[in-house]
Amino acid sequence: MRSATRLLTALVLTASTAAAMAQGMPQTAAASSKSRAEVMADLEMYQRAGLGYLPTPAAYIEVESSADYRKAYAEYQRLLASPAYQEAVAKYQSGAK
Repeated sequence: MRSATRLLTALVLTASTAAAMAQGMPQTAAASSKSRAEVMADLEMYQRAGLGYLPTPAAYIEVESSADYRKAYAEYQRLLASPAYQEAVAKYQSGAK
């Protein structure tokens, strides 16, 4: 009888943990406000600016304070506001790579 109680307790705990985890999971994918072409163009500008060669701030918090990162991020922001970004969006919308 004791082992049956333990088994039942383990089942209840497992089921309640799984239910709690499922509630925290998103049920549907979030809609993006950017088109695929815009995302691809953004990535191109990110790489052109040199940010792809630097460690991510998520991995190395101090990287955001480095001069190299600030310089590359400023270039990335400049590229996003430049005609080069719009040209890249048009390129990806037309299917060219």
